[in-house]
Amino acid sequence: MSAAAVTGTAPDAGLPPPSARVPAEPSPASAPRPAPAADPTREVVLDVRDLRTYFYTYDGVVRALDGVTFQLRRGETTGLVGETGCGKSVTAFSITRLIPDPPGRIVHGSVQFHGADLLWGLEGEATFRAIRGTPRVKVFRRTRRIRRANERMEAVRGRGIAMIFQEPTQAMNPVFSVANQVGEILYLHRGAEILDEILSATPDAPGVEPALRDLLAAIGGREHDEIRRAADAVGRAARSPRLGTETYYLALAASRPSTTRRLLRRAVGRLRLRPFQRRYLEHRRRLFVLRERTNEAHLTEMTERRTMPGARGAIRLRTGTERLTHFYFGLWGIHARVQRPLDQTLFWRVVRMLESVQIANPVQVARGYPHELSGGMIQRVMIAMALSSDPEVLLADEPTTALDVTIQAQILGLIGDLRSRVGTAILLITHDLAVVAEVADRVCVMYGGQIVEQALVRELFHRPLHPYTQGLLASVPRMDQPEKELHTITGSVPNLIEPPAGCRFHPRCPHAMPVCSARRPPVTDEGDGHTVACYLYHGASVGG
Repeated sequence: MSAAAVTGTAPDAGLPPPSARVPAEPSPASAPRPAPAADPTREVVLDVRDLRTYFYTYDGVVRALDGVTFQLRRGETTGLVGETGCGKSVTAFSITRLIPDPPGRIVHGSVQFHGADLLWGLEGEATFRAIRGTPRVKVFRRTRRIRRANERMEAVRGRGIAMIFQEPTQAMNPVFSVANQVGEILYLHRGAEILDEILSATPDAPGVEPALRDLLAAIGGREHDEIRRAADAVGRAARSPRLGTETYYLALAASRPSTTRRLLRRAVGRLRLRPFQRRYLEHRRRLFVLRERTNEAHLTEMTERRTMPGARGAIRLRTGTERLTHFYFGLWGIHARVQRPLDQTLFWRVVRMLESVQIANPVQVARGYPHELSGGMIQRVMIAMALSSDPEVLLADEPTTALDVTIQAQILGLIGDLRSRVGTAILLITHDLAVVAEVADRVCVMYGGQIVEQALVRELFHRPLHPYTQGLLASVPRMDQPEKELHTITGSVPNLIEPPAGCRFHPRCPHAMPVCSARRPPVTDEGDGHTVACYLYHGASVGG
């Protein structure tokens, strides 16, 4: 294997230009139908260009991604479809720089998030040397540069780009409770809001007592909607959403009026902060502000593509001084007491998030551990973690795979609500073409680590161009054609250590031509933003 192939040189280097293509044969696609044009006014939130990710194994170099290019726009859902092993999940992990290293490395490409280059400095993080006489490549990693890149990514992960993992059991720690893990996400990305809520709560406000009486009256009727409204009114009167959630669940568990009244008043009393608790929360608020400034410095570095050691050093010095002057808050016996108001607020926020993803008994689930939950329940907890920060970009890797059909629509509705409410750009990775047809605005079809076709969803389903896309759609049963014979794509996915030359689909393609095995087909625009990488078409070239 050549060193050029390892460092990300384009596979078509040294070949004739893309414009020198053979005459197109008759298209195997159906007649074109009009499709809505993409909205050019929508802001491009994420721009992925020529992304290449390789895995360096003992058998050779696995070219998992080999030149992936696409865009995500604000408020749009892009579906990424393809067979297992084509590189869909690796794409999501590469965007967030969560590729396990070793053996994986992003070797080339650009990922722009609001102008910030998330792969800035990639070239200096490692060097590669081919081992003579073998297909293996030796990778020499520069640990300090990789560590700095991961620190910069902390400014983007979560609030900027969130991810729903395909394997939630591997993404959650079995040692910590669900409330602990989801609460950590909430604090990391909404810490300022949560601390302000605790510090501004007013348990002695005049409206709290009338609201409590209304809540006690609603408990007698046992109507959950009325209890919810009355409990939320208590929270609004005390300026504490946490109190509304806590009193709601206390009211649902009510057995005797006298006991319920005592528990409700105790919940209100927990809002009162002692002086040392207030000082501790104000200390945490200052630390959170410094952390946000660090993230801003990291974003500036990735945007301007230059290091800012002075700015980061000044913030680090202030953070160290703040921690040193308040070291006594970490002493045994003190920390648990001063931390209690924050822990209580995070717990009831977690309960509210679990409730939003249709989890029954959210209080019990929040107190439990991941190993105590079913696969579908853990999947919904992972979805709650991703949605809790209202991200600008959501990478949903098979978000409904482990869920039954009665829950899938609710989860997709939650994701759609996030898109309409916050303007989140969503990359939906799935095998289910029916889900893509229902919720996606644009579709990217992936095969062998490359995107072979992109189009608006209606255009792609009405006029599939690439033979692989046609094969995928031909294998889907249709309600309006019950007698339709389902087709399969012959062969299997290619070995990405030694992928086929030229078009990677040509060994399985019924329309393969000699040129398909000679060089990689260029990407052409066939109208209405419908691009395809296939020699059967000869539209305007948009890249290779």
